[in-house]
Amino acid sequence: MPKKTWEGCVQRLYDAFWSLLEEKPYAQISVSELLARAGVSRGDFYYHYKNLVDLAKCAVEDEAKSWDDLTSFFLNFNEDNIEVATDQIYYYLSSICTQNSLKAKRLSTLISPHGSMYLVECFREGFKDYIAKYRNLDLEKFTNMQKILFEGVVGFSTSLLVHLDLLKSLNREELKLLSRHLVSVAYTSIGSRQADAREIPGCKNI
Repeated sequence: MPKKTWEGCVQRLYDAFWSLLEEKPYAQISVSELLARAGVSRGDFYYHYKNLVDLAKCAVEDEAKSWDDLTSFFLNFNEDNIEVATDQIYYYLSSICTQNSLKAKRLSTLISPHGSMYLVECFREGFKDYIAKYRNLDLEKFTNMQKILFEGVVGFSTSLLVHLDLLKSLNREELKLLSRHLVSVAYTSIGSRQADAREIPGCKNI
């Protein structure tokens, strides 16, 4: 199958997966109904994917890349101007609180009765890999402190996205506090220079 044609099939498979996940629990979705909804042959499916779990993983990881506003914050993070970064993330958090988009709807299914912890973890890993790749981060060279902080900021960020209902319940001051916290952790985990304990919020007296 030509590459361009297959890319169209991939998108149909992804869309079919998400639509089925809205209708039934992940464990009850079958390859047959997925293929019927996507209009893709069984042979083409198994040529590119091992099984439904493989397809689900790819679909969820791909969805992580669609949150380009938040990923852009990390990819272009400027540790030289923390106040600007804080304002940027506050503006972004405020904006996603008003979202009722398709991508927001899809993420909500991950923590719904139809989702699973496996799918949430796939989203988190996809988000992390995307940031690491395009920020040119060599995670193997991170110090233990940096690894912990990086995992923390990724986990924190993805939790914000998959728990949009909780985020929407925060008032303005709570959003500002959340923004400062997120930027502080991002600063010490993906900043270009290595932070010592005195630079980490809450550790100034160490």
